[in-house]
Amino acid sequence: DLVRLAMARPAPPPAVGEPEPLKRVAILTPVPDPPSIRDFYAFEAHVATARRSRGLEMEPDWYELPVFYFTNPAAVLGPGDEVVAPATEELDFELEVAAVIGVECADVAATDWLDVVAGFTVMNDWSARDLQRREMALGLGPAKGKDFATSLGPVLVTPDELLDATGVPSGTMVARVNGEEWSRGE
Repeated sequence: DLVRLAMARPAPPPAVGEPEPLKRVAILTPVPDPPSIRDFYAFEAHVATARRSRGLEMEPDWYELPVFYFTNPAAVLGPGDEVVAPATEELDFELEVAAVIGVECADVAATDWLDVVAGFTVMNDWSARDLQRREMALGLGPAKGKDFATSLGPVLVTPDELLDATGVPSGTMVARVNGEEWSRGE
């Protein structure tokens, strides 16, 4: 319902009553049952740094293909939910932005992308890096090293709220683990 409402782009309703203190509520993920989650390898600086650390140049196909993997939509967590990871010595996360697609679509023209986006939310892509490295060395994956948890939320921000008139985003994303800030990005 939230995604459908966001696609309608209505004006926000007026507040009703006093806000409830955060310590008295459980904040749920804004997208509890996504039909699919695709995690893209989308930021050039991140890709270049990761490849350089392995002694590799940028792969030209990265500029031509939408490189992503499917993660587990049944493992979506809210922003304060406990992460239960497989046995790992290297639990890690990546602070990412998720674009929530709000309508059924395929092969959307690059110029029309905003017509299908309901909004954006913070995404923490959890990883068991030691397990992931072993899986990827076999030429297939990631699998258990990545599919155990994806945290989304706390809010769905519509494009109107996030993007200025030229389409440039403004805002700050913050990742907290057990209430402690671990990462921040703008």
